[in-house]
Amino acid sequence: MLNVFTLAQGRLVQEEIESAQALTPLRPIWVDLEAPTPEEKGWISARFGLTIPSDVVDDDLEESARFYEEDNGELHIRSDFLIEGTDGPARNVRVAFILHQNVL
Repeated sequence: MLNVFTLAQGRLVQEEIESAQALTPLRPIWVDLEAPTPEEKGWISARFGLTIPSDVVDDDLEESARFYEEDNGELHIRSDFLIEGTDGPARNVRVAFILHQNVL
């Protein structure tokens, strides 16, 4: 399931998306893909003309892979965040951001 965030009267509104048809009329400013299925990636590709790289969260984090700009203006940013463990040790979580046509 995708979470899409839109602006309504200057406030961020979250909507859960369960189909490509539900995504079509929305004007999101942020689309949250946590463990997306191939089908959900397809919805994003069709709606925004964006292809999510298959290596978006690979282990290689060389400096050149952390931030880059595509020829079409997309900005790609990858970073690790330290998450405090509630029932275990702290761990790193890799997060990737793509800014495409003013949508994160």
